[in-house]
Amino acid sequence: MTARATSFGRRAEEYERVRPEYPPAAVDLVVSRLGLGPESVVLDLGAGTGKLTRPLVERFPRVIAVEPDPGMRAVLTRDTEAYRVLGGKAEAIPLDDACVDAVLVGEAFHWFDTGPALEEIARVLRPGGGLGLIWKHWWETEPPLPPAAAEVTRRVFERPDLEPPPNADWRGSFAGSPFADLREDTLDHEALTLDGDDLVTLILTTSVFASLPPDEFDRVEVELRELVTGEYLVPVKAALCTTRLSK
Repeated sequence: MTARATSFGRRAEEYERVRPEYPPAAVDLVVSRLGLGPESVVLDLGAGTGKLTRPLVERFPRVIAVEPDPGMRAVLTRDTEAYRVLGGKAEAIPLDDACVDAVLVGEAFHWFDTGPALEEIARVLRPGGGLGLIWKHWWETEPPLPPAAAEVTRRVFERPDLEPPPNADWRGSFAGSPFADLREDTLDHEALTLDGDDLVTLILTTSVFASLPPDEFDRVEVELRELVTGEYLVPVKAALCTTRLSK
């Protein structure tokens, strides 16, 4: 069994190919909320394959990407022109004190050990610096998955040995932290149109599936590819949280 937080690298190429991009309006809103300008130095923490890094690079000349997983980081380095790409984790950021204006985290904050991570984020931020968290939600489809395919996914999600995210209640970690109260926003984005094969690939990039033992993963993949056919609309929503250093 692969730990969920470190499972994504097993599917790095597929992750890069099929995962939805970040809606430009969501990135623009985070940039606005944090008061960033062209000269701002921005850290993409837990950068994965660079899905968030690339739209940041379009907006800022100095974007630093930090990613712990070698497989994800290899794709990030290949496909992204970041100012710097570093191996490292949120609980031990490989940067000097007070060196960035903002830290952005795309779909990764709930995998952090949030207490130490918030201390590290505060350490690398300049006074008044900001933190932006972004998630994309895309599990609903039109039409819904066929009942037999939905049953396969239900079994995977409800397996007794499934490791929960370490910080599903991550909002509580901000109490007593150096950060002000979170400001939350939700934005709709246009729906993706995916064929059954790409929809299955998208589902398989999630940690719930990527952390399966290889033989079980292979069986589930075969089942889903046989069951999920045709074309699907996949609405994408972005959930945003922003805050600034308060002390």
